[in-house]
Amino acid sequence: MKFRTLALLLCMIPALLFAQGAAEQAIQESDYYQAVDANGRTLKLQEKPSKVLIAGKAGNMPANALFLFPEVTDMDLTLPKTDQGLGDFFSFIRPSLDDNPRISQVASVEEIASYQSDLVLTKATHFTSIAQKLDQLGVPNFTMNLESYEDWKREVAELGRLLKNNTRAAEILDLYEQRLDPIRETASSIDAKDRKRVLLLQANTSDNTYSYKIAPDEWMQTWMVETIGAEAVWKGANKAANGWSTVSFEQIAAWDPDIIIVVSYRTPTDQYIEAIYESEIWSTLRAVENRQVKASPYDMMNYIQPVASWILGLQWLASEVYPERYPELNMRDEVTSFYQDFYHLTDENKLGFLRDRYSNSVAINAL
Repeated sequence: MKFRTLALLLCMIPALLFAQGAAEQAIQESDYYQAVDANGRTLKLQEKPSKVLIAGKAGNMPANALFLFPEVTDMDLTLPKTDQGLGDFFSFIRPSLDDNPRISQVASVEEIASYQSDLVLTKATHFTSIAQKLDQLGVPNFTMNLESYEDWKREVAELGRLLKNNTRAAEILDLYEQRLDPIRETASSIDAKDRKRVLLLQANTSDNTYSYKIAPDEWMQTWMVETIGAEAVWKGANKAANGWSTVSFEQIAAWDPDIIIVVSYRTPTDQYIEAIYESEIWSTLRAVENRQVKASPYDMMNYIQPVASWILGLQWLASEVYPERYPELNMRDEVTSFYQDFYHLTDENKLGFLRDRYSNSVAINAL
């Protein structure tokens, strides 16, 4: 009976693969451009979108995904503010975007609809406030979550279907896997007793007072630390309903991690690193004593977040936490190849600018 069942399953596999391939071919040969968004809705367009608007806060995330596809070159684009405070990457690689004003991140649905775009892209978090209301106005829209690697894999594939460019979508995902595979392989070889205890903190300042936050367990920042084979010491401690949670110094001291990674999304990180090393109360921490408080890398966006360059953040994190295991990893080369492969950026002046921004962002770590 077991052999009969196995034989039956083996016979079914080619049929299932054929059915999947046939369904994929049918989509490609269809007159429609269609895909399923992050909220499970199927969007069907009569024509490939050429006039696209990105709406709402965190618009840099769907913009990151869209700019990975060559179709973006010929699109009439309207973007919200995508400068997190370190520079605007999209106008950097496409200066013509500065010729027209950006739409407000809090623009009304009526204003968004007035642009008469072929397609509106927005974060899945704006489903109720933007997407559903655009549905009522008959404006085609597509939501993207992009908060985890699983989201990126699924939603880049769906965006590829919507643009009828599955080949590029598959290429993008393969590029991620090529960079991920050696890190996964190395992480799997690290014994539990040798795993570094890492604390990743988002730094903020207000009225000359510094505060620090920890990420939720399910967010990409936590996944990144665990993927490189380290222990995310804060896991389970974030009690916020949604998002980062402020953590006290007493809790940080109780964790006493081997390495502290400091992230700042809107300003250079140096001020926080300097403040920690100059603080008397922080001086007793093992990471401070061993000079293992690290500024996270960025160019025009911080790499330790779920934008397309998260893979650079993962590579940096792996080599920073376990330098002896990545002796040949050159991050300046990785920055160059990332923008060449993912964004088809060939301008050597711009590539040099991005490399230098990266180098400057982590220069304090060598002091």
